[in-house]
Amino acid sequence: MSCLTNSVFPQRSLMILLVVSALQVVPSLAQRDASKADVEAGHAIEFMDANMPDNAIAAWDKALSFMPGYTPYIYEKCVSLVMAKRYQEALITLSPIHADTSLHDRGYQLMGNCYDFMQDTTNSRRYYREGVKQYPNSGRLHFEIGQQYYVEGNRAQANEWWRKGTIVEPKLATNYYWLARSYTETRDLIWTVFYGEAFLNIERNTARTRDISKLLFETWNRSLKLGDTVDPINFCSDELLDVPSPKGAQQMSFPVAFEYNIALAAQPFIPKDSVRTRVSIEMLVDLRYRFTRAWFQAGYDKKYKNDILEWNKTLLDNGQLKEYLWWLYGYGDKREMNRYFASSGDRYDTFLVWFGEHGMHFERPLCLGLGCP
Repeated sequence: MSCLTNSVFPQRSLMILLVVSALQVVPSLAQRDASKADVEAGHAIEFMDANMPDNAIAAWDKALSFMPGYTPYIYEKCVSLVMAKRYQEALITLSPIHADTSLHDRGYQLMGNCYDFMQDTTNSRRYYREGVKQYPNSGRLHFEIGQQYYVEGNRAQANEWWRKGTIVEPKLATNYYWLARSYTETRDLIWTVFYGEAFLNIERNTARTRDISKLLFETWNRSLKLGDTVDPINFCSDELLDVPSPKGAQQMSFPVAFEYNIALAAQPFIPKDSVRTRVSIEMLVDLRYRFTRAWFQAGYDKKYKNDILEWNKTLLDNGQLKEYLWWLYGYGDKREMNRYFASSGDRYDTFLVWFGEHGMHFERPLCLGLGCP
């Protein structure tokens, strides 16, 4: 079943831009009272932000009295109806306009959401799939279909829909988020590492940012048992490691090369007569730093395309990699992060300014080593 925080609420802020711009540029609406409608729409938005859906619905009705039949307002009223758990009423109101091109993929998504909340998976899936046919580049609809498979326990199909979602709409964070979380439930944690880091570069300051930062730190600690003579590096299942490299039998596959080079970078952190079952943020930052330098010095970037590792190289070349890695894992251990900030606050602040002006590019699909486009 779709989750409101991932499905409905993110649509509203984008739709408000459409509402405001449309009021300014559509001459045919001049005979209506757009200014009064705009005031009521502003009140409705405030009620929605305050989680007061019934008040929002009343305000949208007032706005619609000044702009009858105005699609963006009707859509927003339907969002408010869903917030109020009045799903059947939302469906009746939304159904005549859900395919309006001004709503793009969001009309289909909200129709599916309504049916999901009503436990009607058959109809919700129908609308999501109809939407994908109309808008094949909709990452949101790929997310919704993937989530249905995930709820059904079909993780492979869920992951594939989410992966395709990152390809058709690379700037949408949600598909990366769920891929990172989903792969923590498998033995192929390597994909959590890459999709989680990609997510953090898109969505830098939300509750989900804190969630994934901590998740990544714990994933690295789950995967490292430094000093263990049997299995010290464990990011990949045996099945994944056994998949032949597409470059030929004499070449390591990307997962094998990744684990091999992590093992080399981890050598200074192996204790003499014991097993290190947990690394600190500082150790992990140093390990990742050593890995990045060695990976590119050995020319592995020419053999294995990976946009996260290329981004790490950019950070390394700009002298920002270590600060970036502290930012990346900072929520994994807040006390350690606070100690680091107390001793290196000026340098970290300089990085944050630089990071605010620079970042990964998501204009095209990323190659992260898993079914690269």
